[in-house]
Amino acid sequence: MNRHVVSTAPSATETPRDDWLRAGILAGFLATFAMTVVLVAAYWLARAVGDPDGGVLQQWSWGLVNNPVAEMTTDSVVLAIGVNLAMGLILAAVYARFVEPRLDGPSWWRGVRFALVPWILSLIVFLPLLSGGMMGMGIGAGPLPILGNLILHLVYGAVLGLVYAEAAEDWLDDTDADRANAAGAERGAALGVVIGLLVGIVVGWLAGPMFEGLASRPASAIGLAFIGAAVGLGVGSFAGMSRAQDVAGGSTARR
Repeated sequence: MNRHVVSTAPSATETPRDDWLRAGILAGFLATFAMTVVLVAAYWLARAVGDPDGGVLQQWSWGLVNNPVAEMTTDSVVLAIGVNLAMGLILAAVYARFVEPRLDGPSWWRGVRFALVPWILSLIVFLPLLSGGMMGMGIGAGPLPILGNLILHLVYGAVLGLVYAEAAEDWLDDTDADRANAAGAERGAALGVVIGLLVGIVVGWLAGPMFEGLASRPASAIGLAFIGAAVGLGVGSFAGMSRAQDVAGGSTARR
């Protein structure tokens, strides 16, 4: 089988793949991780070169790490991590279920086009809600919030599209088996979300004092609830798929 067919062939079928959920979860995890790595690297670079008394670029870099949005994130690190992971997985699920089947072109380009929508929303909705001003202009970092946000979402979209497309080569071999795996994955994912959410809330509340200085007790509980739900979604999906394979294997053996 040619491993490059899925990445480059058009995909405008308007019908999601049978494995859209588990493939979307995997792609969402990796895309969110890649975006987070770039975010951390950019933050430390801006912090290293930023100077309120320096040149224009140095002043913009200083403003990028010294603003209400950055302070709010720093004060609630656990919550920020949880929300970021949850949003990354939710967007990946939307992409896999509704958007990717309706797009054509290379896989990375499909993901990038999809990521432009949350990029715009982050500039005109989320940044203003976090006191960053429309398009991030209230941060005092010139065009850096716009450009930085764009880079982050391009990374997310490209990785999302590539990983989601490549997963088909590994998992889509037999239609009947794939449908059984997909059903098992969905059941496992639903159960995993509920369990992860509940465990995250309890652990976050009990461990709240440990995160003093990083987040308040309620914020810790909410943040760990998001993280727990995301982890439960992934673990439950793959566990459900494995169980479906075991059941199918047992049925075959009994025959």
